[in-house]
Amino acid sequence: MVNAGLIIGLVGKTFESGIHAILMTILRFVCLVIACLGAGFAASADVSRVQVVGNGEPTRITVWADSEQEGRAFLAESGNARSLVLPVDGPVTPAVGDGGGGVATWALSEGTLSFALERPLMVARTLSLPPAGNEPSYRVIVDLQTVSAARFSSVAKKDMRKLASYQAKKRKEELAIELASMRPDAPLPASQRVANQSYTVVIDAGHGGKDPGAMAITGGVEKDITLRAALALKNILQADPRYTVRLTRDTDVYVDHEVRVSMARDWGADLFISLHADAAASRDVAGASVYTISASGERRIDKEANRNNWRIPLEDGAPQRVSGILEDLVKRETKTHSSEFAEMLLPELEKSGPVLRNTHREAGFYVLLAPDVPAVLLEMGFVTNRADAKRLQSDRDLRNAMSAVKRGIDRFFDKQDILLAGQG
Repeated sequence: MVNAGLIIGLVGKTFESGIHAILMTILRFVCLVIACLGAGFAASADVSRVQVVGNGEPTRITVWADSEQEGRAFLAESGNARSLVLPVDGPVTPAVGDGGGGVATWALSEGTLSFALERPLMVARTLSLPPAGNEPSYRVIVDLQTVSAARFSSVAKKDMRKLASYQAKKRKEELAIELASMRPDAPLPASQRVANQSYTVVIDAGHGGKDPGAMAITGGVEKDITLRAALALKNILQADPRYTVRLTRDTDVYVDHEVRVSMARDWGADLFISLHADAAASRDVAGASVYTISASGERRIDKEANRNNWRIPLEDGAPQRVSGILEDLVKRETKTHSSEFAEMLLPELEKSGPVLRNTHREAGFYVLLAPDVPAVLLEMGFVTNRADAKRLQSDRDLRNAMSAVKRGIDRFFDKQDILLAGQG
């Protein structure tokens, strides 16, 4: 039986605690998942059935779908938790179910079918089959066999890198389609924005105090450049009533990295931007770049979240299975939103100055580790390049660069307004 009070409580508790707008869509999604717990797996637009049988020698997973699937499978490991992940193409109805043969449970969400493993199991064979004979559906078959914990960890480590690369490629393809349909030079008309919708943007001036950062070829240090940029961006954003702006530092002080992340979470940030200026051995290297969380960084999130008590607010007494699904969805959606903002920011940065060739990059920087705040680290240019350094130390050029950042922020939250308006 579905607990309606729990569903309402999840949503209400979350918004009372100040969690940012990104969770609205996720929480509604989770309500559907909870409904599936009570009602069983309803047929979706694409994946229609999931079955797990066997005893580990082997265990067979069969997935029935209305369209062709790639049939790729990846092992993953985080602490003591082991899982198998199958990317899914096409729209789905969120669902969860029980497994067997070493598979505890499975969870279906948009883009992913995940299996929680009770013991080390490795993929022995994967098949992707078309409809045939009396079978009208496409099928993906994955055979699993029991292996040692060491063998599982070795394969999972490689698979997690492959999965991150695969998901990044797929997301970039999806983003390219989404962004192609948007008019980059046209702001969203006021009539299409959600009335009185406010977004909190946290600006982090990198380094500070005892940590000067990189030395500029023209004289000066990175910490002063990032602070001037943060203050300039704050002034530009504050002129727009749409934004509430907070700074992790507004003077020459050092702030620990974990404190910067905690500030953003405590303030209910909808977006976190850490400003830096890069350095390179070659003085010829120039241009801005934007970093989002890498696969190796993702593996640190749970550890740092536990160490710093970065908890996603949930209704007390929520089933552990549902809580875990929610937390995974929040982390996944947070990474997606971070990448979306990076891709929307880049075209605007190109209008204000040079950018690196591969300008959207991934890294495990600590300031990107918040599990529920979309975050980017912006390297505004290279202080070891004379032209970049002069541009970053020019009030006019720096303001132009921060105006470009503001346009990227506008594009990002315009999309959020469209989504929120569609849910109203």
